[in-house]
Amino acid sequence: MNSLYNNALKQSHAIRRDLNLFESGEDRSNALQGQIAVSLSALSRSIDDYEYLSKKELIPAKKQKAEERIMKFREDSKHFRNSFELAKRKEENKIEQLHSREELFNGFDQTAYKQASEATGVSLEQHIHREHDFMNSTEQRLDEFIAQGQAALQNLVHQRGTLKGAHKKILDTANTLGLSRAVIQFIERRSSQDKWIFYAGVIISVLIMWAIVHYMT
Repeated sequence: MNSLYNNALKQSHAIRRDLNLFESGEDRSNALQGQIAVSLSALSRSIDDYEYLSKKELIPAKKQKAEERIMKFREDSKHFRNSFELAKRKEENKIEQLHSREELFNGFDQTAYKQASEATGVSLEQHIHREHDFMNSTEQRLDEFIAQGQAALQNLVHQRGTLKGAHKKILDTANTLGLSRAVIQFIERRSSQDKWIFYAGVIISVLIMWAIVHYMT
């Protein structure tokens, strides 16, 4: 049984070494991938044989130790298989991307593009320059819109302060003149309405500024 354990241990170390080579990119050959696949199958058989003999072990301590080793081997084997499959998928995706890039470059007719550029009188550099100017112009317009929104918001804040001061003066004047309670309540209701109008104006200004930034960037 010890020979089976040592054999499984050597196989595990060899698989780990080959996986490191494959995952690091040092060796991505089909030969190495085939060797890893064969080693994983061999390790699985060795674990099964080791487990079969461990069940016949009569000494409890040795049997328990063998069961712990088998559990560790199976966890390592599962980890090796998952890592191998993940590394293969990454390699396949990389190859597909390279193929797609080659097809894209091969399908790009540089002569036709040059002829079209000469026919329209617009070179690639001029096109890039125009796009750059357009982006700068858009940014300037956005800055102007934001500045207008900020000015409107500050104006609303200023108007609220003015209305608040006027409301206080009206109440003081009303108390001084001895106006009725109904008139004072009417003034207070109107002041409350002005407050809600102010809040609505602030919210609308913020939404307009957000919409400008969101849809023009």
